[in-house]
Amino acid sequence: MTPTAAALVTGSSKGLGAAISRVLAERGYYVYITDHHDHTAAERTAADIRSVGGQAEVLPLDVTDERSVRDGFAVIGSSDHRLAVLVNNAATEVARTIEEGTFAEWRSVIATKLDGSWLCTKYALSMLAESGNPNVVFVTSGDSERPDPEYLAYYAATAGVIAMAKALARSLPRYGIRVNVVAPGPVRTPLWASMRSNDDELWREFSEKNPLGRVATPEDVAEAVWVLVNDPTRYLNGNVMYVNGGSHLV
Repeated sequence: MTPTAAALVTGSSKGLGAAISRVLAERGYYVYITDHHDHTAAERTAADIRSVGGQAEVLPLDVTDERSVRDGFAVIGSSDHRLAVLVNNAATEVARTIEEGTFAEWRSVIATKLDGSWLCTKYALSMLAESGNPNVVFVTSGDSERPDPEYLAYYAATAGVIAMAKALARSLPRYGIRVNVVAPGPVRTPLWASMRSNDDELWREFSEKNPLGRVATPEDVAEAVWVLVNDPTRYLNGNVMYVNGGSHLV
């Protein structure tokens, strides 16, 4: 029996990661749902996928811990599934300027976004290289070129991820692996809790300033990931795809 192509999406219990997981599962991938902090939400996302005929399971994974990452990918390697897609999406953020923030807060944000992306990519490489159409997609931020000083660690981490992705897009094609970045603008997800996710006036302002008159949805971001993964030419590599309606130009 031919192994089922699998995808692993980090930070996929809710928000962008859950939306990306649903789209990949809907289109034939066996999806590993990962989350370190909210196992209940991860199980709910996996159950939602299975309820509509998709294939998914929860894989406990702390992207900041090398042993956890190594063991998680070992589980995939010993399964009947062939890892073909890695989406590095996990993130956390703390609303702190350099004057206000602590080093522990800085390290937490950097470890989740930047270290986690490095670790997951490293341990996925050998399995991805055996896939017929391997992809690594990094989810960052469309605002990394105009970083908010109140979210210094988060924007530093996303800028680092973009640089990492560009470097890997030069080196990993020798294994057949394509590497791309999806860079959304503001999306009203739980990650934005510290940025007034319930402030309707703030989100109305975001929409009014956007050339297309609205903010992105999690589904917009998920479809962008699918465009990169499903590229019929298999030639998209090293791109930063803005999913923000053109707000990075305003």
